[in-house]
Amino acid sequence: MNILDGIKSLALKLGSKQEQTYYARGLSLTDDLMQIEALWRDNWIANKVCIKRSEDMVRNWRDIFSNDLKSEQLDEFTKLERRLKLRETLTKALQWSSLYGSVGLLVVTDTINITSPLQPTERLKQLIILPKWKISPTGQRDDDVFSPNFGRYSEYTITGGTQSVLVHHSRLLIINANDAPLSDNDIWGVSDLEKIIDVLKRFDSASANVGDLIFESKIDIFKIAGLSDKISAGLENDVAHVISAVQSIKSATNSLLLDAENEYDRKELTFAGLKDLLTEFRNAVAGAADMPVTILFGQSVSGLASGDEDIQNYHESIHRLQETRLRPVLEVLDTLLCNELFGGQPDDWWFEFLPLTVVKQEQQVNMLNTFATAANTLIQNGVLNEYQVVNELRESGLFANISADDIEEMKNANELARNFEEPEGENTQVQAREDEQENGALV
Repeated sequence: MNILDGIKSLALKLGSKQEQTYYARGLSLTDDLMQIEALWRDNWIANKVCIKRSEDMVRNWRDIFSNDLKSEQLDEFTKLERRLKLRETLTKALQWSSLYGSVGLLVVTDTINITSPLQPTERLKQLIILPKWKISPTGQRDDDVFSPNFGRYSEYTITGGTQSVLVHHSRLLIINANDAPLSDNDIWGVSDLEKIIDVLKRFDSASANVGDLIFESKIDIFKIAGLSDKISAGLENDVAHVISAVQSIKSATNSLLLDAENEYDRKELTFAGLKDLLTEFRNAVAGAADMPVTILFGQSVSGLASGDEDIQNYHESIHRLQETRLRPVLEVLDTLLCNELFGGQPDDWWFEFLPLTVVKQEQQVNMLNTFATAANTLIQNGVLNEYQVVNELRESGLFANISADDIEEMKNANELARNFEEPEGENTQVQAREDEQENGALV
């Protein structure tokens, strides 16, 4: 197996200067389909990098908001997502995109003409995951920098078995794991395994070597007089038989019998420092994968560190991946689903991905006390009103059961109370005007 090192030098010798070392681009792992699939089947670390992050991106899913819709309508939208198995399909799509660098999501609707642009009035039937080797750009490349399809093609040919179909670009959602360099001028992305392959090879090699050393940790050495002559005479089997018999006697009686001219010695290897070396290789893999050691390798935190900061950083990286890989797909699909259920997408439609961090009850109580104190001060100073505070409570998750209908009922109740108070105020003003007129007449 040829291993391409990313660091090369024209004269890498003792005493050579650091400036003589440079980076050179070798064979891309993303383009080596056989090696990628071998990693998927045989290497558990590569497998977990692709699966774990994809599952975490959809694990808590999202919260949908719209002031124009009732809570029952938002529940119907969630049920439609479940019927279409949207989460399961997107999990698989993100997983294969992480492995291969790119996948295509074919939006299948109730229309027959798939060469025409996707319309919001069409009804979504299913999403089909397509590998990039089944997709061929065939249309014109969009060179309009103001176009949302800039840099991609107007149409794509999808091959399946013996048939090929032509689809409009709006019906094919391409999910890239990582963008290719701009110099490549390519629509396909780069695999997540591309950045960890070098450190992963070093970690696997170091682990394999340590495993081999275990079997050689204790070596028995027999110094036999005339051994070379016996081997030259073709008596290798006899020598091996004698050594085997000597070791059998030793195992049975804990005694060693040798000729006077023969010698016996034992060499034992020590593993001092190997643990630290493997730990450094392991940390390098976790750093390249942008995953904490506790998650990637399933090991508990040692020392004085709690690991909370590493977990928080990982959750932030998952949120970044949700925004870059998942949100563009959902924005297209939401238009179709909203039109099917509500006849169109509301103007104030938005959604937020739910955080992975689980807030403990004590922390939630402290957050609520802090929020209540600050909100009370802002209301008294006229900076905020009660409705704004309630909306903020709902969006922050401190009171997740507050619905848009509850806020609307609160507004209606306050308006009704003011309506009952207004007549009394008006009568008071009318009586004051009549008193002024009477006083004027007397004067």
